[in-house]
Amino acid sequence: MASKIVENKNTPNINFIGYQKQLLGITGEIKEHNKKSPLKKMLGRNKESNHVDGSIIGFAAEGNSEVKKLVSKLNKEPTDSTSRVQLVNAVINHSKDHHLDTHRDLMLQAAVPIYLGDITPVFVQVSIVTYKTYLEKLQNVHKQNMMAIKSSVLKNVNMSGINVNDEAGDENLKNSEGMLTEINVGESLVGQVDDLLKAMQNRPMSTTLSREELEEVTADGKAAASFFGGGEDENSQQKENVVIGKTVQVIEAIKQVPLLQGAGLELAQAMGRIDSKLTFPLVMEGRLYMQGLKYHLLRIESGDKLARENMAPTFNQAVVAYRRAIKLVSKTNPKKGDLPVLTEFANLTQYGFVHRDLMRFTKDGVKHLMKLGKDTIDAAVTVDQSFMPLQKRVESAINQLERAEEEEAYDDD
Repeated sequence: MASKIVENKNTPNINFIGYQKQLLGITGEIKEHNKKSPLKKMLGRNKESNHVDGSIIGFAAEGNSEVKKLVSKLNKEPTDSTSRVQLVNAVINHSKDHHLDTHRDLMLQAAVPIYLGDITPVFVQVSIVTYKTYLEKLQNVHKQNMMAIKSSVLKNVNMSGINVNDEAGDENLKNSEGMLTEINVGESLVGQVDDLLKAMQNRPMSTTLSREELEEVTADGKAAASFFGGGEDENSQQKENVVIGKTVQVIEAIKQVPLLQGAGLELAQAMGRIDSKLTFPLVMEGRLYMQGLKYHLLRIESGDKLARENMAPTFNQAVVAYRRAIKLVSKTNPKKGDLPVLTEFANLTQYGFVHRDLMRFTKDGVKHLMKLGKDTIDAAVTVDQSFMPLQKRVESAINQLERAEEEEAYDDD
């Protein structure tokens, strides 16, 4: 079984795990910069990425005084998320015809506040919209390039609506397979974003969350408060509950966007530092990895054969998260609040059974997994019988595996 995620080098424009790592690197630089003394900040600036102060997108709007002013502000205070989002909007408004690289950098810059833990409805929407715009630009560039190579006569025609699937076998197109995969994945992701934006329009996101809020209620923040005379009281517990609730809502809002799933994992882990006995952080981790599985499956269905190798390690990450959560609940005397852990793990095992060929389980491995799923769903049904259909599906899967095992043993005889 593969141990780490390896993305297809022929589809660099949609390798969102790589973009997640890049964003974690950028925000890591910003946080380190914030810890420096004023003198060290000034001396160390030339060593920092031009993503830190946003100048990487500022270059696309040379001569724009507003953009120049915002880059200057970020140069002094790169944690200023409001200025960063304003910079993104200013660069977008400067020109309607940005290069693909600029759209990519706009997408990354818009995601930086989310990765920093500065979350507002506006910040989330700007991030999602720039992500969508990037994907649309990518599709158009590929379609136009493929058709331009095919026939220079058509190079000025709008290709955005042309189906190019019949180009796959043309050896004259450089890396046509990779381009087609990027187009197909991009189209699917744009469709998902449209659904997400529509849902957000029908039920507007109202949650705001700041990194200061999170830091204040984590173990380190509470230790600092205790040192200065504070302590655990009813108010602090209430504050923790509020932050946990807000964090869960934010993760639910961004979990479907591959670009932002890394931020979701960071938020889930921060939530876990509030109280190590909480199951919600681990459940949210599991949900994010499940979204990752859906993304890898989408890539496989879109022609990326190498994405198959990423199913098993991602599935394993989800299993680990849920099993850690299961250890925090009672299967002999479960409560209603334990249902998300118990039922979602059972669903995960069922997903593993359905896609067992992609996961490359051993026969014993998938059987063991399904029995673990049965244990959890059996416990859940004692609390809520509405989960009996899931219980029956898990039992049916186990029966199917056992019948196959018996038939194989019979054939051997």
